[in-house]
Amino acid sequence: MQNIFLAIFLLLIIGIAKAELFFEGSIEGGGETFATAESSNDFYSFDDDLNIGGGTKVAIGIQNMVGEEALGSLSLALGYIWDRIDADNGDADFSTVTFDVIYIRHFNKHRLGIGASYHIGPEYEEDIDGSIPFDLDFDDSLGFILKYGYEINQGLQIGARYTVMEYEFNDIDVDADSFGLFLSNGF
Repeated sequence: MQNIFLAIFLLLIIGIAKAELFFEGSIEGGGETFATAESSNDFYSFDDDLNIGGGTKVAIGIQNMVGEEALGSLSLALGYIWDRIDADNGDADFSTVTFDVIYIRHFNKHRLGIGASYHIGPEYEEDIDGSIPFDLDFDDSLGFILKYGYEINQGLQIGARYTVMEYEFNDIDVDADSFGLFLSNGF
């Protein structure tokens, strides 16, 4: 697996002078619910869920045009996803580092992408009053990405992404699929 990522990275390095740097932020939801916090005040009550695989994501990457006609590009991004819920009786956290490789086809201002996401060190932590605090360190995991973006201005893009992912811990599989809305800005 590491050899595949190294080969892709080397291919992108060849054209680094033409590479575009970009930053991306997204809000992602989905995956299996691991914790729920119930809160209320004088006006309303609500539940807040922590799902494995979703949360807030930030990423930085490079993108290289592919082909002489520049109909597509290949992007490589390193990111971080985290989610946290706090309640009166404790809290729960989820986080993971991501490495995404996506081929993006350009259709005027529309962008369709397909690729892979590698999640490194997914971790869930829980500390609830009356319970023993615990951590779950999932195995690294490889998943599949579908992505749609619309270029508002040169380099500025909004869109949606769907990640198919499954985490494993001690031979137990956990659904970590997520759907997210993103904003990306290239330089």
